[in-house]
Amino acid sequence: MAAYRVEVARVVSVPASVAFAWVADPRTHPRFIPLTHLVPEPTAPLGPGDEFTMVSGPGVRRGLPGFADTMVITTEEPPTAGRVGRSAVRKVGPYLVGEAGFDVVAVDEHRSRVVWWEEARFAGPWPRRLNERAVGLFLRGMMHLSLHRLARLLRRHR
Repeated sequence: MAAYRVEVARVVSVPASVAFAWVADPRTHPRFIPLTHLVPEPTAPLGPGDEFTMVSGPGVRRGLPGFADTMVITTEEPPTAGRVGRSAVRKVGPYLVGEAGFDVVAVDEHRSRVVWWEEARFAGPWPRRLNERAVGLFLRGMMHLSLHRLARLLRRHR
């Protein structure tokens, strides 16, 4: 059975290489994804094969517990002329499993289109299709808000 995909896109006012640098680096995600913290925060860039954990929830940045989402980077292909850039991860639990990523394509030399996609579901014995759709409802709203925040942040950092 094919996974249920949730996808949200936004045009941002920076070249594709800049947008890709922001979305491909998990260290920048807490700057635009609400209520999210990278733990522990790595000092060096991460790449394919590296594992990281995002913890989300109110108060996680103040040390309160949250919802852990552990991922392994599977793909990191920067955009080039005529090629979409892709950064992808495999979600390995303990709560969410599946695939997720960002695709970045140049609209013109000063703007790019960022597509955030997720094929995620709760781990465990839940009915898969219902599970994916329930997770997808939450993800879609969070992804819209996050990409709005990313666009605003990138406008200020031009």
